[in-house]
Amino acid sequence: MSKKQLWIGIGVLALILGSYFAYRWWKAPVRSAWMLIPSDALLVMESSSLQDTISKQVKLNEMALRTTPVFQEAVRNLEKFVWSPLDTASALQFLRDKPIWYSLHPTSKDRLNFIFYIPVSSLQDQPFVNRIQNPNADRFRVLSHPYEGTRIHELLTVQNESLGSFVVLDDYLVCSPSTILIESVIRRMQQPFTETPLQRADVSLVRPGTLAGIYVRSSVLTAILSPKDESTDYQSKYIKALLPTELLSRFRQSPSHSHLIGLSTDDIGAKTALANLFDRQTPLRINCGNLIPDQTTTFFHFSLSDGPRFGKALTAFINSEDEADTREGRRKLRPLLQNEENGIYKYIGNEIALLRLDAPSADRRLVMLIHSPNVDRLWDRYQLAALLTSGTDHVSNTKPFLRYRISSIDAPNLPAYLFGGLFRGFEQNWLAQVGDYLVIANGQGVLQEYLQSVDQGTVWSESFRQRDLLSQTLRPSNFTAYTRFSRAGESVAANWPQSWQFLLNHDETALDNVENLIYQSTYGRERIYSTLILGHTTRRASEAVLNRVFLQRKISLDAPLLSQPMVIGDFIGSSGAIWAVDNARQFILITPEGEKHTLGTVNGPVVSALVPVDFLTNDRLQYAFTTPSSLYIADPVNGLAKLQSIPLPEGLLPNTLMAPRRDQNRNLILLLMHQNGSVYGYDRQKKQFVRQFAVNNSGVEGVSDFHATVRNQSLSVVSAQKEGRLFYWNENGGSVSGFPLDLKTELIGPAWLENGNPATLTTLTKQGELIHVGADGQIQERTQLFRPIRRGSFRLLPEVNQNGYLLLRSSDTEAAILDRKGNSLFEVRGLRPGQTTIRYHVLGSGINLISVKSGNFTSLYDLAGRPVGDRPIPGAYPVGLQFSPTRNKLFVYSTDNKAVQIWSVKLR
Repeated sequence: MSKKQLWIGIGVLALILGSYFAYRWWKAPVRSAWMLIPSDALLVMESSSLQDTISKQVKLNEMALRTTPVFQEAVRNLEKFVWSPLDTASALQFLRDKPIWYSLHPTSKDRLNFIFYIPVSSLQDQPFVNRIQNPNADRFRVLSHPYEGTRIHELLTVQNESLGSFVVLDDYLVCSPSTILIESVIRRMQQPFTETPLQRADVSLVRPGTLAGIYVRSSVLTAILSPKDESTDYQSKYIKALLPTELLSRFRQSPSHSHLIGLSTDDIGAKTALANLFDRQTPLRINCGNLIPDQTTTFFHFSLSDGPRFGKALTAFINSEDEADTREGRRKLRPLLQNEENGIYKYIGNEIALLRLDAPSADRRLVMLIHSPNVDRLWDRYQLAALLTSGTDHVSNTKPFLRYRISSIDAPNLPAYLFGGLFRGFEQNWLAQVGDYLVIANGQGVLQEYLQSVDQGTVWSESFRQRDLLSQTLRPSNFTAYTRFSRAGESVAANWPQSWQFLLNHDETALDNVENLIYQSTYGRERIYSTLILGHTTRRASEAVLNRVFLQRKISLDAPLLSQPMVIGDFIGSSGAIWAVDNARQFILITPEGEKHTLGTVNGPVVSALVPVDFLTNDRLQYAFTTPSSLYIADPVNGLAKLQSIPLPEGLLPNTLMAPRRDQNRNLILLLMHQNGSVYGYDRQKKQFVRQFAVNNSGVEGVSDFHATVRNQSLSVVSAQKEGRLFYWNENGGSVSGFPLDLKTELIGPAWLENGNPATLTTLTKQGELIHVGADGQIQERTQLFRPIRRGSFRLLPEVNQNGYLLLRSSDTEAAILDRKGNSLFEVRGLRPGQTTIRYHVLGSGINLISVKSGNFTSLYDLAGRPVGDRPIPGAYPVGLQFSPTRNKLFVYSTDNKAVQIWSVKLR
């Protein structure tokens, strides 16, 4: 081939390539925003309605797009840039109905930022773009610099506060709070035909009738769902296995406008085990609404049409998650799992659900529901599985509770062996049968509380908002993951990467607007059909009633009360009662209808908290309380109550009554402290108080509190003596090695046993020295807290139901609430000397409050020091508090001269 022919060939090839690229440029009528988005985008959004303003009425009654997580952060950053140089009317006119794109990118290790792509036309939008480039010089200035042939502008206030950087193109105004991201856009423009992962998505993210579209990369799903310590969180691992690798969701309003629904269809990819798991499983709606309590924080739900087929496919799915201990447990169950004729999966019905109930502490209170066409046979198969895994031939006897029979089975982690790691957390197995469902709980107390909720009807099917969520908003699906974010949001967000926490988990975050966060999916052979639902079923408070104190009810009595009223159940919801003692020492029951019944007399005012306890083992819970000289047991019967009186031994401090939280039917059911520091327990078998945890030196003086907790199913008790000795006892009453420990300093508050591994004891001296002691009796750390108040003293402030503690520094007229490390949370001044009572309340749903009774008024504060309620609440005694998450209200029970008063505070 001659040199001339070679050059001709090269020229022809160049002409063909040039013609091809020119044709593609000429045929593209409008440049797509995808051609501007840098390839490291974590998510991409498009919406023409996100920037629309909304009314206060819409904020209260509807779930608006601009008040949802990520969308809110995006539109706030956009408005900060656009609304500053333009007046309100011009900004609204400029942004109206524009299909604006947003992309989110990392700018540092712990920071994320947005880029905005605003379509502009040369005629209508040019005046607005000119005003942004040349704003009011008295308020703003614009700096410019070239970058790779394109000029980048930065909008600043006259105080040099940067409002964002931007670049003006023929078809887009591209802006961002970060100049680095604008430079990334310019570099992306230099490679218009470079393939990126994002180009797999459609050119447009929205469709007719949708409010917005969002494309999320797989790395984002992994980062948000992966906890910091993945090795211990098997539930997150299994949830990830059920999700698609990436999502492209298009959002629309639900019929009730209380939720936003995002629909997505994604490739199932290499998840063949997942496809086989739901092969020929018709998706159904959730039918167990009558078994989901109101206090449910999260649940996972499998909808099945062929239970045995699902069980058969579980083996491959569980093995794909590579958990050696799960496979070992399943190996022991192989005879039961592989028996298709009479195996456990033969009796699986249409639903399997895992519920996590609300807990004031970090306890995992789990309940599993398994629907079955033959519950008796499923119960038998479950017991047989327990025998195979434990290697014993013992199954514990059943006992009655309410109208059910409950049973304990010794088979830790059995639900995980049968159904995979999503069902971990069952160190204990307590069983009951409710209709066509086998109910399994991870503790006796959990099961009893669950059955009480079902028996009292405080379940989703009885709440019309939750019922509408089940019947209208939620769709038929194979898998549903539900989180009530207002209760579990703090713990969920704690697992996010730092960058996502900075973006979303801050003051006035859109996370506060989301009560329900739901993911649903249906699985085909090649596709995953996903639904993402965000919204709220609780009525939101208008500004007119938010945080205002209202007198809900006032129930008049014939005589003044001797002590604060005691509330049983949901009194406002007509499924509870109030017990009170008047100055004639009559024990009075008040019904929700206002009826009053005298049930007997007691020998003094009530001085302890009301403690639920299984005292009589008669399939009902009883309630214990003390007067200065007696222990009383109230047994609810047919809406009333029978009283039983037990004299207290001399020297016991009646205000220290508590019941250890234990799931074994032990004899020692109630604890009280003696004035010398010993701890007495009521022995159910001997029917008397016995000195179980003894202080040998009878001359010492104890403090007025102790702490008891259950570790490894064994009771542990700690107590601090006033002169500085620290005691630590085990279940049988013997001292733990290394104790008692002499701290050689004066103590004014109790000790606390931290339930870590290993255990740690914490106590606080009167002078403010915070001391941490190991379980071996060795002092691990001493920290002197700050003392700005003269003559002030320190003590631990336990929660009223022993669900944690804070630290308190107080004098006669001032008090400071401190966190566990001694950092000040807030201070209260102007207290009445000798007439002040401070209590710490953990009410669940993230509601932690401090009540400060000074004189005849009680003020409530959250842990940031913000007042709860717009005025103090009158009352002669410390108030009782209840929080109703379904009503989003705090109820406060106080006393008037001859009345019980119930106040309500609407929370956000």
